[in-house]
Amino acid sequence: MRKKIVFVLLFMAFVLELGAQNTVSSPYSKYGIGDNSSFTNTINASMGGIYNGLRRNNFVNYRNPASYSAIDTQSFVFDIGFYSNNVVLQSENATSKGNTGGISHILFAFPLSKTLKMAGGLVPVSVIDYTASESFPTDSIIGSHKFIYGGEGGINKVMLGLSYQPSFFEKLSIGLNAEYMFGNYYRSSTLSFPDSANFLSSRVEYNYSISAFNFNLAMQYSQKFTNGDALTIGANYVLPTHIPTQNQYRHYTFTYNAAVEIVRDSVQYENTEGSIELPQSFGVGLSYERKNKFLVGLDFGYAQWSEFSLQGIRYPEILKDNYTFNAGAEYKPDIYGNYFEKIAYRFGVNYQTGMLSLRNTDISQIGVSLGFGLPIKKQGTQVNIYLEYGKQGTKANNLIREDYFRVGISFSAKDRWFFKRKYQ
Repeated sequence: MRKKIVFVLLFMAFVLELGAQNTVSSPYSKYGIGDNSSFTNTINASMGGIYNGLRRNNFVNYRNPASYSAIDTQSFVFDIGFYSNNVVLQSENATSKGNTGGISHILFAFPLSKTLKMAGGLVPVSVIDYTASESFPTDSIIGSHKFIYGGEGGINKVMLGLSYQPSFFEKLSIGLNAEYMFGNYYRSSTLSFPDSANFLSSRVEYNYSISAFNFNLAMQYSQKFTNGDALTIGANYVLPTHIPTQNQYRHYTFTYNAAVEIVRDSVQYENTEGSIELPQSFGVGLSYERKNKFLVGLDFGYAQWSEFSLQGIRYPEILKDNYTFNAGAEYKPDIYGNYFEKIAYRFGVNYQTGMLSLRNTDISQIGVSLGFGLPIKKQGTQVNIYLEYGKQGTKANNLIREDYFRVGISFSAKDRWFFKRKYQ
């Protein structure tokens, strides 16, 4: 049974990777550090993105490092996930479709002692992928010409986290993630004269290489009742981060020959140093759980994007503070019943006021999600699948509405490693 499920997992991951070849990302990834809405653990995503009050012993809830304390003292947990994001972009005059996808997370966790647990992994933070153009009609002197704007890149992070649950007060857990962020941000603007041999096209390119550490502090307080139910309250705080950047600036001219660009001259070439200032953010949430039966949870988050700056420039007229609201639930019909009754059924909703305000219009986002936790024979190990539909932006005021349909799959494996066998 396990071999069949692993085969299905690998096949679906292969399909997701194939679908990612036709890439159309959000045009709103032009702003801030790019689109960061696709990356989270599959279990969190299927329940509307809740995480602050969520703690389990068979998956890594990396967004609240205090939750690592729920890992068993004799277990090793490994979690890997993939996603596919299918996008439809609509304006008043045009429609475009495409897909992005890849690995959403690689995570692990294990105990150092009864009170101290460790976790780590690799998680994408954001993706930047946009193209926009503005064409002008043919002129009798210079022919047609157009402006083209583009960007690509993104940020990833390698993290290592600790959670401490004091033996004298086991209701409380505190946690810390140390995160090393790295990546690049490339953007360009081009003035093109494709029909004229008398005018040189020109392009300006900026490439920012990113490398910095970030820290996430968290806590959880879990109160168990006499009937076995548990109420968990959690919070996390991400410190504002100064990210030094290595900048490359290029300005050159080129011509076209059979649709191939031929560089003619380098106008300016410069290497400098700069910085990106990431804002602080925090979140609070709670969950109520009846073990092996149901869980309901609520989350609230805040990110101070009005304080974001790129190379010393702030954008208060575009970037604003973002508020997020998440709600989700999980239900298991009967863990001792047939296979379908053992499945964990998950659903959730999420809403963001949005970090962007363009043409006096807030770019908000709303989504609904559905997920399934498919158990395999070994206790604590499962395949998780989630589906999410949502929309961002609007077609009003000559803007773009983005409808997305995300599919995610992850494999959460829990194994007993740290124990001494009585019999060999």
